[in-house]
Amino acid sequence: MANPLCDLTRVEDYLEVIYDLIQTKGYARAVDIAEQLGVKTPSVTAMIQKLDGMGLVVYERYRGLTLTQKGEKTARLAQQKHVLILKFLQLLGIEEKTANEDAEGIEHHVHKDTLNRIEHFVEFVNDRPYWFKTFQTTY
Repeated sequence: MANPLCDLTRVEDYLEVIYDLIQTKGYARAVDIAEQLGVKTPSVTAMIQKLDGMGLVVYERYRGLTLTQKGEKTARLAQQKHVLILKFLQLLGIEEKTANEDAEGIEHHVHKDTLNRIEHFVEFVNDRPYWFKTFQTTY
């Protein structure tokens, strides 16, 4: 039996990549998605068809795909979670590459309340950089 949490993680990963490609290139092709995610093109095609069935993308064979309003909202929320967690980890002094990898894993498993606390903490520290210097100098 498939793990629904794993499926949700994959869906969010695909939507984020599709959203990023559309924002940067103006379109998203299966080959570009496959390259970004490190998977084979047939796997991408199968997932795109699944996303289409879920109402998250509109897929027309040989013509490309677009995000539905629901798909774009889901992608933006996943991207916002990633960016927030990335900022938090970098604030703690984690190197960008490691922070990015960790954020990718954490973003799918963090509770909304935890995200809210992280967001408030990042805002607090950004508004009071002098306060945080003590922490930074202990490492």
